[in-house]
Amino acid sequence: MEPDTPNTGQPDSLIQFSCSFCGRQIKMPREYAGRKGKCPQCKSVLVVPESTPAAPPDEPIRLRRGSAPPAEAARPIYTEPHPPPPEPAEEPSGRLQAGISGPGQHKPVTLIDILSFPFSLAGAIHFLLFCLTPALVALLQNTVLLICCYGQILALASYIFLTGYFYYYLTNCVIAGAKGERFAPDISFEDFPSIIDLLRRLLLLVMALLVCLAPAFVYIFYKQFWDPMDMPAWVAGPILYIWIAIGLFFLPMLLLALCLFDSVSAFNPRLIIGSIFSTFLPYCGLVLLFYLIGFLMFLIPGWHPVLALLSWIIDVYLIFICAYVLGRFFRSYEKRLNWEIGL
Repeated sequence: MEPDTPNTGQPDSLIQFSCSFCGRQIKMPREYAGRKGKCPQCKSVLVVPESTPAAPPDEPIRLRRGSAPPAEAARPIYTEPHPPPPEPAEEPSGRLQAGISGPGQHKPVTLIDILSFPFSLAGAIHFLLFCLTPALVALLQNTVLLICCYGQILALASYIFLTGYFYYYLTNCVIAGAKGERFAPDISFEDFPSIIDLLRRLLLLVMALLVCLAPAFVYIFYKQFWDPMDMPAWVAGPILYIWIAIGLFFLPMLLLALCLFDSVSAFNPRLIIGSIFSTFLPYCGLVLLFYLIGFLMFLIPGWHPVLALLSWIIDVYLIFICAYVLGRFFRSYEKRLNWEIGL
């Protein structure tokens, strides 16, 4: 969806409306009324109204979540003045649309499907990339430090880029699991993200972690400055872990919303809490599984370089598995969540 589309016809052939999230003014041909698209500014999913609203242009349109979309709502919006071309029979890898699976199309996932997910050709290449690149960057950092004084800056930039691309690829793994694919997706050069997009996604991930760990931070601040009881360490320590566990309870649902919405609209408390309540028992099982996987990541010690590398390889593999399981969770409970995703 692009704003200010040129008017190739009569003045009444355009529909002008505002994004309900950021207020951006958008003009679309009338033939796209009722279809879904993404706001070019905040990337939120919108539905083109049937006609120009009577409200002033600077007043956002109130979209009702959960309302039944038109029959063509699942199709993307094209900005050309001509009718959109017919869609292929299969959706391209890494893209997800609402209603991608109908009744009876869900195949139960097996343990073998979960454990073998990273072992496609593209998945194996990315797996080796994420496992070996940090060690190569550390080696390059020590080498560059002997040549120039900007070694630390170059190493930091490399780590930031690697972390951003790691999260970007895991997002595509979540989408692949949501579509029911069995193996890790491939990333073409045409779909490769820009540096700005990687930084934006990485910032959203950091915001998600800070939001979920906010109760623990508040408790630490209270314990440090305002604790009148002066609790001993054997009491304060377990309480801190409880607050961390409570905060991390919301993290899987928030990460799933970030991967599918790809915007700050994923931080809507009503969306996250309502989705957790609508899938409470399965979601509790998902959280327990993530707790177990997180515990397994700390079993192998890292005091030796070989053990540290082995621990990192196992951690990357388990993170791939978590991404796939998160996508399969959305596929299994898509109707309960009722997110109406269209990417």
